[in-house]
Amino acid sequence: MTDSSSSRSNFWSVDQRLTFFLASLILIIFVILPLAGLGMLGKFVVDIVLSMLMIAGVIATQRSLAVKIFVGSLTIGGLIFHWTNVYVLSQRHPELDALLLLFCLFAFVVITLLQLFRPGPVNLQRVLGAIAAYLLIGLMWSYAYRLTDLKIPGSLRFIGSFADGEAPMARYVYFSFTTLTTIGYGDVLPAHPLSRMLAVSEALIGQLYPAVLIGGLLGVALQSRSQQSEQE
Repeated sequence: MTDSSSSRSNFWSVDQRLTFFLASLILIIFVILPLAGLGMLGKFVVDIVLSMLMIAGVIATQRSLAVKIFVGSLTIGGLIFHWTNVYVLSQRHPELDALLLLFCLFAFVVITLLQLFRPGPVNLQRVLGAIAAYLLIGLMWSYAYRLTDLKIPGSLRFIGSFADGEAPMARYVYFSFTTLTTIGYGDVLPAHPLSRMLAVSEALIGQLYPAVLIGGLLGVALQSRSQQSEQE
């Protein structure tokens, strides 16, 4: 019984929560949204998985009680507003919906990075958490592009028309990750100063993140090793 309780406690440790959060991110970014972009999944399914992602983010939060309450309240409020905005015709506010989801993702990025660089050994789970933070940045920027395009129609120029049933959000996610990884196929063009600024800043983050991450994790590893040596 003791071993079983210890195992469950270990599974729900901070690092394991980050792994679960990463799995949710991979599911929505590389499976759900591409299928929605092909018109193979309805918006209801996308919204369900997005909600699961947000809830997983709250579960992965391992900070003070005040932070948990703040992030939980922000996420619940954002999800309620999102579902109301999408499925209640009289309450359509797409710009505010995108802004709230953007704030939620920003909070997850900050908290994930804080957990990533907390004291302790650098293990596989921490590396997976670093990947989760990277994917969160790309997803967060996709909502920034969507918000900009809603506020300033035509700020992003997509080559080709939307297919029947295609989820527009899939294109913003696609552009965000091609920009973050500095691939830039040229099939989506930032046509407004604000969208250009967002694209340039995301590309810079895509270049700087690995370098800063490696340096930060190396510092955490050296600090942890130094503390272990002092204890011995």
